[in-house]
Amino acid sequence: MPKHLVLLLTLILTSCVDFPNQYAPTRARRPDTGPDPRGLKAYIDMKDPAALAHIAWGINPAAFDGEKRKAEPKAALRFKVDDTSNLKVSIDIATPQLLRVKMNGRPLGETTSTHFEAPVEPSDFFANTATLVEIESDSGFSLLRAGFLKR
Repeated sequence: MPKHLVLLLTLILTSCVDFPNQYAPTRARRPDTGPDPRGLKAYIDMKDPAALAHIAWGINPAAFDGEKRKAEPKAALRFKVDDTSNLKVSIDIATPQLLRVKMNGRPLGETTSTHFEAPVEPSDFFANTATLVEIESDSGFSLLRAGFLKR
């Protein structure tokens, strides 16, 4: 068989291979493919065993002292919220520091204390999906509890 036919056959066969995307989208653009939101709660304490299902990224499940979990400078939790009217986001951390909070990509505000609260609107939620709460700090934080409460 001539060399050019072998080369042509090789090129044809390799062009049929579906290579995976080598450049994955950034975390902000990646869809939340975590657990089914029906098993999630609207509010959790980190000492609750169900808290592990709420971790989207940035919180170390092993760094737990019985009350709080150590989080990286950028962390996120997912929640299931059934009734979206008259709610506020509530977050408690162990030591005062600057926190910036987003819900489903929309900035909610920031605080320099151990407690953060901000009202949310029903339009901030997406039907039948988990609600993503992103928490950013300069150097990481210890998370006690987070979620949605009635105003």
